[in-house]
Amino acid sequence: MNKASQDLQTFDSTFVVDEFKGSDRFTGVQFHFHTGSEHTVDGKRHDLEMHTVHLPKEVKGNIKYAAVGVFFSVNDHNAVLTPEQEKVIDRFFESLNWNVTTSNPAVAEVPYGELMMMVDTDNRWVYKGSVTTPPCDTIVYWNVLRTVYPIKEKYFNQFKEQMKRGKLEKTGNYRNTVPIDLHDVHIITTEMESSSNPWVIILLVGFILSLGLSIPLCVSNKSMQA
Repeated sequence: MNKASQDLQTFDSTFVVDEFKGSDRFTGVQFHFHTGSEHTVDGKRHDLEMHTVHLPKEVKGNIKYAAVGVFFSVNDHNAVLTPEQEKVIDRFFESLNWNVTTSNPAVAEVPYGELMMMVDTDNRWVYKGSVTTPPCDTIVYWNVLRTVYPIKEKYFNQFKEQMKRGKLEKTGNYRNTVPIDLHDVHIITTEMESSSNPWVIILLVGFILSLGLSIPLCVSNKSMQA
């Protein structure tokens, strides 16, 4: 995934062209959060998952959207970060003004580009899947980062307070995952050769459970269980 700019994550992808015959460029149009995470890893649902929704430069291969998922956890993160990189995450969450709970938080500026230029998009799961609400068409190029990033407990608690505004504090705003799925999930990982030029290893696996990644079930909001 080549990050073309620090805007709402414009990125290029040769993988989606080769594998799904989709467009080679996608531009982000919005981001949002789920608690717990919509995807699970080895059965574990992380505290928070951020999704950025993208539109393609042109619709090809029936890929009408792309989505990038980033996991965050208070205690079970595995990212190896410098102090400055930790500050990048803190600045991002601080800017969202989740401490405002009486109305929609007003935000002057969000350092989204700074965050997305820092996270590791070269190591991720990818698959062609659906949105998580009906009509459930399989039109999304999903990219789920394999690294779990830290979030301070105060920011996570602020988001949980936001859930109370929609009366979702008990259920969260995630969907249940599919127990067994026939999507072809690919692992993409970047290794560095001695020349420092990245090369990509792509592993095709037929079943999500063998990878440890489970995909959210497409259901209506009314079907969400506590």
